[in-house]
Amino acid sequence: MFTQLEDQFGDVIAKARRGQELSVASVAGQAGLTQAELEGLEGGGAAPDPTVVRRLAQGLGLDAEKLVVSAEERYFPLYPAGRPAEGLSVEMLVLGSDFLVNGYLVGCTETNKGLVIDPGFDAEKILRAIENAGLEIELVLLTHGHGDHVGALSEICQATGAPAFIDKDDLPLLGELRTKIEGSIVEGEVFSVGRQSFRACKTPGHTAGGVCLVHPQVAFVGDAIFAGSMGGTRRQSDYSSLQGALREKVLGLDERVVLYPGHGPATTVGEERAHNPFFSGLAPG
Repeated sequence: MFTQLEDQFGDVIAKARRGQELSVASVAGQAGLTQAELEGLEGGGAAPDPTVVRRLAQGLGLDAEKLVVSAEERYFPLYPAGRPAEGLSVEMLVLGSDFLVNGYLVGCTETNKGLVIDPGFDAEKILRAIENAGLEIELVLLTHGHGDHVGALSEICQATGAPAFIDKDDLPLLGELRTKIEGSIVEGEVFSVGRQSFRACKTPGHTAGGVCLVHPQVAFVGDAIFAGSMGGTRRQSDYSSLQGALREKVLGLDERVVLYPGHGPATTVGEERAHNPFFSGLAPG
């Protein structure tokens, strides 16, 4: 399904720089690079030698050794499509064509009750998956309000009759689709489907109302965190908020918890503790 990470080395350093509102000139100067060289790296150019990577890490506040691993492309998650969970079915649906997004069909295997998370594109593909899985959809939950995660919302709600929920802080992002929302996701709220439950954890930064949906074995993290990277931000306050929320609410979970992101391969808490350069000082397990 996936053969590479959503964010490569250039994406990682660009997100760290933009999120902390650092100029190209300042970061390049600290790393001993020209502005053109740094812009080339951020644009996907070949990674520099480890000495330069470590200087970049220092200037960007990233974990130096994890950033070297990123630069050398030595990390890829063990289970990119996720792995089985007891009592729970999870189908990762890669939606779209030129621009890809992950939506999820989640079910309780004991009751065949289910929910849809982030119906981004391809309503017909989602509805076929629901039919093939034999699930009765009771909820549609949105991790955040960006258009690539909600594009098929109207069709899915209409076809299933299921109510949709989002954090109220992301309602302004929905435009006309806000009329499809029947409730707000709030911090600590528990959504139950059959015999399975998902706790909402607010992780603002990528958007004001970003949330993760946490189950004892899995977490649906939207665009908050990716394998080896973090969601994009444009302000220091958002960068710090997202980094802090992920450290506290996601990376503090059991190392075996599978993280299902909005883009790219699935990963685990343990793998991100060990390899994600945005987070230092975390034990792998």
